Amino acid sequence: MPHILALSLARQLVRLNTVNPPGNETDAVRIIAPLLQDAGFLIKEYEYGPNRSSLVAHKGRTDQASIILSGHLDTVPFGSQPWTMEPLDALMVDGKLFGRGAADMKGGVAVLVAAALHAASTIEDQPLTLVLTAGEEIGCAGAVQLIDLQVLPKARCILVAEPTGNLPRLGHKGVFWLKTLFHGKAAHAAFPELGDNALLKAARAVVEVNEDFVQGRHHAVMGEASLVTSRFFSGDNYNSVPDLAEVGIDIRSTVNWSHAEILQKLQALLAHLAPQFQVLFDLPPLWTPPETPIIQEIFAACNSVRGQTHPPAIVTFYTDGGVLGPGLGHAPVVVLGPGDSGMAHTVDEYVPVADLTEGVDIYLEILSQLCR
Repeated sequence: MPHILALSLARQLVRLNTVNPPGNETDAVRIIAPLLQDAGFLIKEYEYGPNRSSLVAHKGRTDQASIILSGHLDTVPFGSQPWTMEPLDALMVDGKLFGRGAADMKGGVAVLVAAALHAASTIEDQPLTLVLTAGEEIGCAGAVQLIDLQVLPKARCILVAEPTGNLPRLGHKGVFWLKTLFHGKAAHAAFPELGDNALLKAARAVVEVNEDFVQGRHHAVMGEASLVTSRFFSGDNYNSVPDLAEVGIDIRSTVNWSHAEILQKLQALLAHLAPQFQVLFDLPPLWTPPETPIIQEIFAACNSVRGQTHPPAIVTFYTDGGVLGPGLGHAPVVVLGPGDSGMAHTVDEYVPVADLTEGVDIYLEILSQLCR
């Protein structure tokens, strides 16, 4: 039964320590790869680092666009707060599977693998590909590597099993991180008139960029972009005028406003302070229009299994879909997986077993519709 397999596999994966860094995702690949290979999938591993690899498993024709099922194998650290349930014990309590990665996203990976294995016997020519990546938690690095290597097939659609409570989501905002440096002139604090206070420039910049800078490009589903000034550093001691200050800026963008436009507006707004901008992360927003035919088929499958309709919506976090979608010709992407996204990165993280069961049913229905 695929439901039993999904739960068993989720527990096996949670028991593995794939905290990133260092990752050790190959330990998870060693569990999953033989299962898929025995079911007729062609297996390829792509090394990302020591004991780190991504897995690509393909079944069906290679001359047609493939349905791609996407998940990541790494997790974030356990955190500094104590856990009630040990993070690697994969304990089952009150219908919930506890452990680091249970929701984000080893439960989702287990659902994808279980559904693919069950559907494998009925899939002959229709292409189906599983892409299970290393390094997602730090900049989607494993997915970026696979795109750069050009080893993935053309995509018919991409389904990313991040935790959404099994609700289909049509994308997410982009991530644009900027290190903003302000320069001045050092002087003794007793003679401030002899210096040029970089900290004062940075403080003025923080105030200015937080005054509705990102408003006015509203998207009907994605909403407005957001901006957070998230880091603030300056000074080596108390008795000097600082000559350098740093402000970190985190912008979550929509498809209505490109990162190049955002940077250009920031440069114009702060030109009087002569900042130096360094781009740290530049990950584009992800959006698939709900009227896309294959999206309507996927939503119909979700509606059928869950007995309700699902309006267009996005998730609040970034996923490998933001790399794979644009990298594979802007293929349609749906984020859809078991578990509450609020459980991700928390102490006592868990995924409801009922979500795993429902997730398998949803993915089997999607595959039956798209692979017939």
